[in-house]
Amino acid sequence: MDCTMLKALVAIPKVQPRFAIAIWKKYPTMKALLSVYMDPSKSVHEKEFLLKDLTTEGLLGGDRRLGEVCSKRVYRVLMAQSGTIKTDDVEDGADFFRY
Repeated sequence: MDCTMLKALVAIPKVQPRFAIAIWKKYPTMKALLSVYMDPSKSVHEKEFLLKDLTTEGLLGGDRRLGEVCSKRVYRVLMAQSGTIKTDDVEDGADFFRY
């Protein structure tokens, strides 16, 4: 188990541990996830919504999808070009519209 990856994903604001585990089950290493994010044959839109259909296991057995918001948040934070920008600004796309 790559605890470092889980910790990195949970460090992203609003990414709950169950979301991190769902991502980890599909992409067991950060390298596996980043290689998909770096794939030039995929559009930014495809990459932003790559994780939206992953399911989390609920405590009462109710599975839920990660959803578009979480998927986009993970992509934008991991692929941010600037380390000084605020997370909320990255989520809003600020990093993609720099001069």
